[in-house]
Amino acid sequence: MTVNPAAPRPNYLPEDRLDDLARVVSELTSQLWILKDRTIVLEKMLAEAGVVDPARLDGYLPDAETAAVLATERDAYVSRVFGAVLDHHERVDRALGNVAG
Repeated sequence: MTVNPAAPRPNYLPEDRLDDLARVVSELTSQLWILKDRTIVLEKMLAEAGVVDPARLDGYLPDAETAAVLATERDAYVSRVFGAVLDHHERVDRALGNVAG
């Protein structure tokens, strides 16, 4: 595949939707920090109580059932996050299951 560096970059969102994107990034950043903070504290508390071995936690590999649950949750999460930049009607259709996404 040949890439033309002079070709214009695609526009994924109209300019009037950039505020929506900024809200998505801001909310994701906030939620990610909350989860990271709580995870660090929870792991420390569990390790101090002898409930969790940090080395086992770091090396954990989910079984097939858990991997399937994680994949389903990840797909739903990604759809919700990136669905925020869709117009209102498409968000409603997706929420109602009328559109694959």
